[in-house]
Amino acid sequence: MEIEYASNKIKKILEDEVLIKKYYANISVQLKNRLTELRAADCLNDIPETPPPRRHKLKGDRNNQWGVSVSKNERLIIQPIGDFDINNLNTIKSIKILSIEDYH
Repeated sequence: MEIEYASNKIKKILEDEVLIKKYYANISVQLKNRLTELRAADCLNDIPETPPPRRHKLKGDRNNQWGVSVSKNERLIIQPIGDFDINNLNTIKSIKILSIEDYH
């Protein structure tokens, strides 16, 4: 899957293993695993709804965004970009990583 980033800072951190360890020390291994899974996927449907990645659609002010579990509380917040059908995850082939956060 093609991945873009919401900011240059997020891109710089998530494309450098040393910076991932620096900024996300407690979840660095899991975060690298989720990023590898996202890069290897052909479409969003390839990311399972079951743990550990546990892809799930978000609601409210995060409509048309998904969370991908990194740890018990931390989530990768992603949004589809490009041409896609929001009701068909097989058509979502490009995403933007918006943030890594605990939105609970």
